Amino acid sequence: MTKLIQLTFFLLFCLQTPLKAQIPTEKAILWEVSGKDLPKSSYLFGTFHLLCPDDLQVSSTIKEKFDSSKQLYLEIDFSDPNIGMKMMQMMQMRNDSTFHDLYDSLTYAQINDTLEKHTHMGLDMFNKIKPFGLYSVVMMSALGCQPASWELTLVKMAKEKGWKMNGLETLESQAAIFDTVPYLLQAEQLKEMAFNMDSTKQEINKLIKLYKEQDINTMHEKITSDPLTENYLDIMLYNRNANWISTIIKQAQTTSTFFAFGAGHLGGEKGVINLLRRRGYTVRPINPLDDKSN
Repeated sequence: MTKLIQLTFFLLFCLQTPLKAQIPTEKAILWEVSGKDLPKSSYLFGTFHLLCPDDLQVSSTIKEKFDSSKQLYLEIDFSDPNIGMKMMQMMQMRNDSTFHDLYDSLTYAQINDTLEKHTHMGLDMFNKIKPFGLYSVVMMSALGCQPASWELTLVKMAKEKGWKMNGLETLESQAAIFDTVPYLLQAEQLKEMAFNMDSTKQEINKLIKLYKEQDINTMHEKITSDPLTENYLDIMLYNRNANWISTIIKQAQTTSTFFAFGAGHLGGEKGVINLLRRRGYTVRPINPLDDKSN
């Protein structure tokens, strides 16, 4: 797979201190947070954005820990009824930029034809959308199904309970992060993905396999190991992890909370698990995929 496609996967899934002994080594996507000043346990759950419906299973363990919680926190507040409209507004390129500004006429035509072939939607339909916004369109085509959403699944479960829901960050702050990646680089990544659909599909399948194996550390290494990601690691991943910690602690101190965010944020030295352990909390793995789903 090309370096640019590797950077693309880093952008989508995200996802030095001496305390390396606290880095999680266990394979799990569901973790219990307890101890110190927490009245009850809270939970961290790693989501994945490219799963076919048959691969999204709410196991009895996940349901049990979810039911024992009192509120839901996602990366952003997906319970907002206007979130779809807000996302579309946030995905517009600034300064009236279009794909005609990012590609020469030949490249534009080639990418347009490739997108029409694989997705039945041409580039003209998305002319003012940030290139990053089209990554999911290409990946859905490579995946071969309409992806299921952990976030929307959890929101539905929370609504049924009448829970409070919120986000670890705002949609505006998340959108601003993606504006730090130049449109030209985003456009180059989109071209690489569109022109290398076989490689894109292979990488998706590798990540799905790692997620099913709950191997958060290999997943973390995979999306952060490429030299091209070095300029974006802090702003796209590590700073966000650090910014979330105060909210996670505050909410967990208030009531038992189910936190769900991209699995790429869990592992590693600067991942959410290790950051909480460094603050004195006990974070232990729970294996949610060994049992049968309800």
